[in-house]
Amino acid sequence: MIEKRENIRVNPAEGSLVVNQLNQVKLGRIIDISADGFLLAGREKIKDGMIFQLELVIVGHKNAHIKVGAECIWADLQTSGLTFAGFQIIDISTDDQNSLDVIIEQLTVS
Repeated sequence: MIEKRENIRVNPAEGSLVVNQLNQVKLGRIIDISADGFLLAGREKIKDGMIFQLELVIVGHKNAHIKVGAECIWADLQTSGLTFAGFQIIDISTDDQNSLDVIIEQLTVS
């Protein structure tokens, strides 16, 4: 399998989560994150191609709240009912991108 990722992935603190900005439903927790995407684990129904307005809450970094537009690139529903889903960030403000970059840098060196 060819690795397509261009950015470093890091694992945020447990409790870091993803919230749908439109209805405030918690979609799941962040397993890993990079400058342009993240892996989510949750129990909500998510399918490839779905686009969301999300808030990423990163625990341990002044509980950073980063708002993004993101598209589900792939989703894998487990027999347990847990879904793992890979998201690509398709819209983010410059300020939120800068905040995310700082968090990733801090998690890379810790």
